[in-house]
Amino acid sequence: LDLIFDVVVSGVVVSGMTSPYETWPGLQSHPLGRHALKLREMCDRPCRLSPLIAMSDPVRTPNIIRWAKSLPKHCAVIYRFDNFDKKLARELRKITLENSQQFLIRSKAEPDFADGQHFKRETDLILISKTRQSNPSALLTLAAVKEGCYGASLPEIDGLLISAIFPSESPSAGTPIGVETLKKRTKDMNAPVFALGGINIKTAPKLRGTNIAGIAAVGALKEEEYGR
Repeated sequence: LDLIFDVVVSGVVVSGMTSPYETWPGLQSHPLGRHALKLREMCDRPCRLSPLIAMSDPVRTPNIIRWAKSLPKHCAVIYRFDNFDKKLARELRKITLENSQQFLIRSKAEPDFADGQHFKRETDLILISKTRQSNPSALLTLAAVKEGCYGASLPEIDGLLISAIFPSESPSAGTPIGVETLKKRTKDMNAPVFALGGINIKTAPKLRGTNIAGIAAVGALKEEEYGR
């Protein structure tokens, strides 16, 4: 039988998780979560971040609390916003703890109750390095630049989100780069890569063989997607 006990994830005690945590058991019962797990199994890079990242969006997830409650256990949740709402962030922290989820907040805000921060693509890499040095246990993710390459090795981050892989409804998605370009960029990066943009249960299987650490999604994790 699985053992149920309390463990510490990024400095936060989370109850009711199944040992070992790296198996991410809560994702097994979710259609997209199962694809994320398969991609993690095929990845040869270590990664502390959940194989499935759920990203909020000010426009596409307007009822963020309802959206958060519909997410599968053991995913990672990134709170993005136009205007930071600390009360809402605390409510999301409560929900993510109840569901054994990692919780990151866009770096514009730095509440001490989150597991980490998500940085926008234009962020100075020196700032990310300083953040890592000041808080080694924090989970740090970065949105990858759309074109070109980084002038130096990336700082120690837990996830580099490359987008858009497939056509996406996101206004900022841009022209999709496709699977082959994703594969090349993943090979060139010194960080675990997560695919974002147009990822759903139909497109996720096409990502096998890219050596990515997982997938990130907005629309495919909205509760109506699976009739919840």
